[in-house]
Amino acid sequence: MLREVKEFCKEHHWMTGIHEFLQAWGPQKLESMRGCPIKDYIMLVSHVSMWQTRVSNVPKKLITKGRLLLLSCHHIQAEMESKLDSIRKDILTHLQNECWTRSQQLITELTDFTEAFQTINSDIHTIARCSQKLNKANKQYAELEKRMEYIRALHELIRNHFSLFSAENEALDVSLLDVWEAFQFEKSQASEILLSKQNSIVPKLQQLIAAALAELEGLIEKALSGPFMDPAQEQRSMECQLISLERQFHNTASHLSELHHAYATFTGTEDSHPLHHHPVRDPPTEIRVLCPECP
Repeated sequence: MLREVKEFCKEHHWMTGIHEFLQAWGPQKLESMRGCPIKDYIMLVSHVSMWQTRVSNVPKKLITKGRLLLLSCHHIQAEMESKLDSIRKDILTHLQNECWTRSQQLITELTDFTEAFQTINSDIHTIARCSQKLNKANKQYAELEKRMEYIRALHELIRNHFSLFSAENEALDVSLLDVWEAFQFEKSQASEILLSKQNSIVPKLQQLIAAALAELEGLIEKALSGPFMDPAQEQRSMECQLISLERQFHNTASHLSELHHAYATFTGTEDSHPLHHHPVRDPPTEIRVLCPECP
């Protein structure tokens, strides 16, 4: 009798490993796996599925020879089956949430790029913004593609290992793929359009850069001459006018920076900045005066 019980326990000793896993399981386990390689999810799901099968095949009871002892496994078997089923559902919910969150975030970013690529027209400022977006998209392309592949792998994992792919999941997968293809197409179109316009855009950008530089110099000259250098002028009025000049100076400097980024994108001179070749003096102290009482 005792030998039969020992043999039964030895044969089913593998259940202790599952029991330890179930005891250690908690929400933090899935949270720690967020963003992990797909193979780690597959391994976890495969183990849970295998354990469910093995536990369900455990005899519900053992009756020793001579019917002297009844060893019931029903309670522990039912408990383990329930916990494994709950964990499987937790994993599915986690994977679905990961798919939804990551898909929505990526769709938003790709749509932002796509809309920028679709707004190319003859306006130099719009073209400049588009060229910056294109440059950014090219730099981030490998990372965007990697995120796209990861999300689709999550979808495939749900489809293959849970035999459950709802209409909502399917629609999200299709939507993501459509947005990705649109992004690729519009990026390619924008590249071709910008390349075709390069010969006319570069000279125009050079003109705008020169005009912005001249405006900055003019603002500084204005702040260092005329009534601003006359101590007899009313101080409050001069301070307010200088604040206005300061704002204009920074707006023009910001515009110049945008033009430079566009120029660098078209010419490939990333290290070249207009101010390096046409240095503009820093705004004098007077133009940086802040008058807290002025708007």
